[in-house]
Amino acid sequence: MAVTERLPSTVEINGLKFTYPGIDGNPPLGSTPLIDDFSLTLNAGDRCLLVGSNGAGKTTILKILGGKHMVEPHMVRVLGRSAFHDTALTSSGDLCYLGGEVGVFKQSYLLP
Repeated sequence: MAVTERLPSTVEINGLKFTYPGIDGNPPLGSTPLIDDFSLTLNAGDRCLLVGSNGAGKTTILKILGGKHMVEPHMVRVLGRSAFHDTALTSSGDLCYLGGEVGVFKQSYLLP
């Protein structure tokens, strides 16, 4: 019987909570999060369709994945590491980004 190595999920979003920051860079006091307790796991080869009504947070989630909005290190992980706080991910070549716009699938990711 062959033993298969369990690789970490390619992309993990765990309990994502996001509120647009105010002028001082922090969420306004008493504001309700746009995204609250969102989780998603994608493995290599998976496909995901993100669907929702206007203002539901689809583009915001894509912007978070694209690094346009920062969240706590444990909320978004790529290859088991903090996506935008672990600089070894990009400097090692394990992760790179192509394109600069997040929109209707304009942002491209190269993932193993």
